[in-house]
Amino acid sequence: MLVHVRLFAMLRERAGREAVEVVLPDGATVRDAVDAVARQHGLGDLIARMPVVMAVNREYAADDTALSEADELALIPPVSGGAGGAEANTNPAVSGGETGFATGAGYERFMELVGNHVPRPPNYVELLGMRPLHAEPGHVRFEFTATEQFLNPAGVVQGGFITAMLDETMGPAALSLLGPGHMVPTLELKVSFLRPVRPGRLVADGRVVHMGKSVGFLEGSLTDEDGDMVAAASATARVVKLEGSS
Repeated sequence: MLVHVRLFAMLRERAGREAVEVVLPDGATVRDAVDAVARQHGLGDLIARMPVVMAVNREYAADDTALSEADELALIPPVSGGAGGAEANTNPAVSGGETGFATGAGYERFMELVGNHVPRPPNYVELLGMRPLHAEPGHVRFEFTATEQFLNPAGVVQGGFITAMLDETMGPAALSLLGPGHMVPTLELKVSFLRPVRPGRLVADGRVVHMGKSVGFLEGSLTDEDGDMVAAASATARVVKLEGSS
């Protein structure tokens, strides 16, 4: 049977391509496919010395997961620098510290999905107190910190900041499903403000409702420290394939 294998980050750079195909016997497992890729494409040393996340048809998979004809296997190593990678972020507020953007298991998992080709975090992530908590294909969760700077004259968080938090969560949810080499500019965004929001920790979930070839449909929710939903959103985003990606 023929299995399609997508390569990310360092594996893609070493192989010089984004995807390869391997022919396997019926009943072969994910481990069999990984071993075949390592042998046939000169990736054995990389795969042997680093943890590689594996996904079959965009769902995380174990070594002993059985494969079927025409399955898509993704091999996602830790993010590296290297040629073609995003410019390193030198802002200490987003690259270091316990509450910085680029910290924790949530950030590591998100970057495993999008590779090192996602644009570096914009400077406003510091203002929003933004940090990834969880990521899987089509679903991400981010933490935000609303400060008194966000308050309107009524003493509650101004709706534009809430909208930005939701938008900045739904977009990455789409990227986590599409993988490297894409952008998802928002075409339309609707936000429902369910209750007043006070300063403090907020958590946003973004999900892909449906992803087409050119347009994606997304949804998001924002909860406060007590777990109460304070806002909900839906969005339509355009799928843009970056030049040079295949």
